[in-house]
Amino acid sequence: MLARRPLLVCFAAAALLAAGCAKRETAVARGNRDGTLHVGNGAEIQSLDPHLAGGAVDHNVLSALFEGLVTLDEATLQPRPGAAARWELSPDGRVYTFHLHRTGKWSNGDPLTAGDFLFGFRRALTPALGSEYKDALYPVLNAEAFAKGKLADFAAVGFRAPDDFTVEITLERPTPHFITVLRANVCFPVHPASVQRDGARPDDRSAKWTRTAPFVGNGPFRLREWADHRHVALEKNPHYWDAANVRLNALYFYPSESTQAQELAFRAGQLHTTWDVPLSKVEAYRRESPELLRTEPYFESYFFRFNTRHPQLRDPRLRRALALTIDREAIVKNVLRGGQSAATSLTPSGLGGYTPPAAVRTDLAAAKALLAEAGYPEGKGLPVLDLVTISSEINQRIAEAVQQMWRRDLGVEVRITQKEFKVLLDSLDTLDYTIARGRWIAEYPDPLTYLTMFTTGNGVNGTGFADPQYDALLAAAQTEAAPAARLAAFQRAETYLMDQMPVAPVYWGSRTTLVAPSVRGWKLSPLGFRNYKDLRLEP
Repeated sequence: MLARRPLLVCFAAAALLAAGCAKRETAVARGNRDGTLHVGNGAEIQSLDPHLAGGAVDHNVLSALFEGLVTLDEATLQPRPGAAARWELSPDGRVYTFHLHRTGKWSNGDPLTAGDFLFGFRRALTPALGSEYKDALYPVLNAEAFAKGKLADFAAVGFRAPDDFTVEITLERPTPHFITVLRANVCFPVHPASVQRDGARPDDRSAKWTRTAPFVGNGPFRLREWADHRHVALEKNPHYWDAANVRLNALYFYPSESTQAQELAFRAGQLHTTWDVPLSKVEAYRRESPELLRTEPYFESYFFRFNTRHPQLRDPRLRRALALTIDREAIVKNVLRGGQSAATSLTPSGLGGYTPPAAVRTDLAAAKALLAEAGYPEGKGLPVLDLVTISSEINQRIAEAVQQMWRRDLGVEVRITQKEFKVLLDSLDTLDYTIARGRWIAEYPDPLTYLTMFTTGNGVNGTGFADPQYDALLAAAQTEAAPAARLAAFQRAETYLMDQMPVAPVYWGSRTTLVAPSVRGWKLSPLGFRNYKDLRLEP
């Protein structure tokens, strides 16, 4: 908590200053004039290593510092040129050939080559690095075998560089959504000389290359400064292949888990855009300043993780009892009020044409029966359970609502604690929790971005859940060639997952943010990412 105070005090002081000295130029007014965008980021970032970075707040910054072979249009989710100017797909749907921009360079002026991409793909898949998101690359020929240490020769993996400007990727089987995966940060290239600075190994997780100047990326912006718990400052990258069309001169990302502090800073003219909007302010903005409020469709799932290795929660009957007691409609209607919908499963509806099973409903009678079967009738004999969330208004209010439901309807007592986002991620990695707030935003527009999370050993599983039957169901689904059969197989796998209940879904999201009128080029973004190169500021 103490580490966040400087930013909150800064925001509050800025607001008071703006109110008391109307003639002083605000950060937004100055930014409009000099092309600097001030962005509220939801929390302190975990890492600027694209192969290790964790949450959406990290990717929000990384998407400005790096660029994959392709990117996506935020609104349509259609692929468009990134570091590759063009590409072709073989008639059998298995081989992509990407042609890099001949003018592509790293932010220090070094040429960007096909070999750099192969270096990045190999590093992301190397078992010793332990990238939590490497499974996104598993459609590539032999990628999974290499990542799991079953294949040592990377030359047998489906990545080739016929020359310095051509990247060839061969898939195990036709995978229509794979082109969209290449926008994910795990597919970004990294600068080999930076990663291996001072003799560091590419798979050394402790290497400090992201904190040592100069930081080298290949995106439209380059790092100027990373000041912990204050800001991440970026400036336009003059070596970027499309620099002539990048309209912003600089970007500042400010971490804050307090939606109130961000809203205060926005009103004071210190932020162009916020990460979220306080629940108590949404209706007022809708009524009084609708031009500032953006409500975006969002492929987001909010849920509670259960530590399936916990002495009590290893019993799926207890997990289901807790999940079936949550009144999702009440949370959406009375707590959130931001366009969210009650989740009936893990995967949001509409992702890649997918309709998830209606596997989770509020059913108090079934919940009480399951609780009794698990040995805790009316909650008797069950120790107090700890629920960990992060310190923001939205997360705290959801946790309190669920705490009340479990106490009132099941007799189960829950103790709520708060952790910083980075600390919570560490707790998930080590299973040092009982129940924890969870949130996932789709990395690419396909159900696999959700369903692979809970396969055995997945780096973002965070529940200890390991079930060979679920793994087999999901593996079988990926062999289905016909789209309808593939989606039906995903439904069967997800139905089984929800029966085992390693997580309790709560809602599927929409996102509310505040955006200043001077920000132009802002698009709705169902995946939550932003092409900052497309934005411009007009006073």
